[in-house]
Amino acid sequence: MDIRSLRMLVVEDQAVQRQVAVGMLRSIGVGAVLEAPDGAQALDRISAERELPDIVMCDLRMPGMDGIEFIRRLSEAPTSPSLILASALEKPLLRSVEHMARAQGVAVLGAVRKPLSRERLEQLIGRFERPDLLGEGTGAPRATPEELAEAIADGQIVAHFQPKLHVGDGTVAGAEALARWHHPERGIVNPAEFIPMAEECGLIDALTWVMLEQAMEQLLVWRRAGQDWSVSVNLSLPYLEYVGAADRIAGLAERYGVEPASVVLEVTETLAATKLGAVLANVARLRMKGFGVAIDDYGTGFSSMQQLTQLPFTELKVDRSFVQGAAHDQQREAILASSIELARRLRLTSVAEGVETQSDLSVLSTLGCDLVQGYLFARPMAASDFVVWAEL
Repeated sequence: MDIRSLRMLVVEDQAVQRQVAVGMLRSIGVGAVLEAPDGAQALDRISAERELPDIVMCDLRMPGMDGIEFIRRLSEAPTSPSLILASALEKPLLRSVEHMARAQGVAVLGAVRKPLSRERLEQLIGRFERPDLLGEGTGAPRATPEELAEAIADGQIVAHFQPKLHVGDGTVAGAEALARWHHPERGIVNPAEFIPMAEECGLIDALTWVMLEQAMEQLLVWRRAGQDWSVSVNLSLPYLEYVGAADRIAGLAERYGVEPASVVLEVTETLAATKLGAVLANVARLRMKGFGVAIDDYGTGFSSMQQLTQLPFTELKVDRSFVQGAAHDQQREAILASSIELARRLRLTSVAEGVETQSDLSVLSTLGCDLVQGYLFARPMAASDFVVWAEL
């Protein structure tokens, strides 16, 4: 991403602090920096602009329309910018607002506490990914289920791989396979757009199968090159409701000639509104056949402990919300420490996702985390690029 192409809006009622923020963003290299003294004027500014800002940096405590109301109004728009919170409020309250904004559908890059830190701002801006969603910001229609079905059939869904590294020595342990839609005309479609659609319209079976095929094919390529890496694949809970899902996955591994132990199937923590019996049966059978099973996004749901007693997990993957900033947040560090200790006591491999800074990596190393992944090391990349990256 070229930071010079970014458009940012600073929403801050204090003129001096607003000018400091604007000046800092310009010194970082942001191409266009707009400003507004409160939420109401920010909304007016956004509606008046011909081009939507990419990122809004917003204070919370403002007269008139405060930051919380502004975020609510922002979430009601058909498309909304990404958000950075900037406030002197205490960390627990700031974190609560982050969760509120995400729950309302706003893409939150994170929070920076006042006085502003240039390093922190650069880190948060670095998380921004321009949403090349079909129709977003272009006037083109959004993707339809019919288009997605055609994309799956035509091979437009491509697995990208993000490295998972051993904390102790930094060597590659494997990679997580992540779906990317390579649209021939509109570029890469964000998975946040098409994966929920696949679940809603009955295409998740086909999409999951495509990802499993590509992951196992790549695993075979690595084996032939002498690399003893593992590959992780996300399994949607609706897919695990299908009778015979475990047998299909095992059959695929047999067809490619890969060891089930080299495949880790990541299951989201929340099992609400699913056919729990079918899910439990499939996961149990996958473990019996030798596959690894990870509890993904650990700590973000309301039934984590119960899931750990119900499903035969081999890996505990701590959600990025507890990893990022743990070096400077006692609450995050405490949750991170307890999660890693729990994994150790249950003899599970602990994995931290979303690692973006050296300071957070240092905390994870001190706490004894086993594996890490995140932008500090590499973004998801094409299979051919992954091998080149790993050999550097």
